[in-house]
Amino acid sequence: MAAVYKRFLSQLHPPPLRKRLLPDGSLSGKTALVTGGGTGLGKGIAQMMAELGAGVGIASRKMEVVQKAAEEMSDKTSSKVVPFQLDVRDPVAVSRVADEFTESMGGLPDIIINNAAGNFISPTERLSPNAFRTIVDIVLMGTAHVSLEFGKRLIAAKK
Repeated sequence: MAAVYKRFLSQLHPPPLRKRLLPDGSLSGKTALVTGGGTGLGKGIAQMMAELGAGVGIASRKMEVVQKAAEEMSDKTSSKVVPFQLDVRDPVAVSRVADEFTESMGGLPDIIINNAAGNFISPTERLSPNAFRTIVDIVLMGTAHVSLEFGKRLIAAKK
């Protein structure tokens, strides 16, 4: 019985990959924007892109969080990593960051990862209407704001 349980647990937590799926330098010359890039999955994605050679902009509502993450990534890679303060719920702020990204990274991003999220440590059925609205505003509307703003600019630039 112990062997079955151990096998079950190993499937829940597989061992980490021993090698990258993409070769070193595969994103060299590319730029990426990762919203929610200061912590968790977004930080991991941004770190990997920087390790693969991309210049990376990481955005978060909390500048101190993305500033620290950008410094850590810059120390570990030779890639340019730039922090941006951004609340994706605000279309004006998204437009400002699009301008800042374009100026600091030398153009529009080749890759956009919409990773900004809001969550409450609570079962869904216990969320208040306001909490649920906040999550929708960040995850759904924030993704729309970022995709539309950068998408319009990429189309205008014929990219």
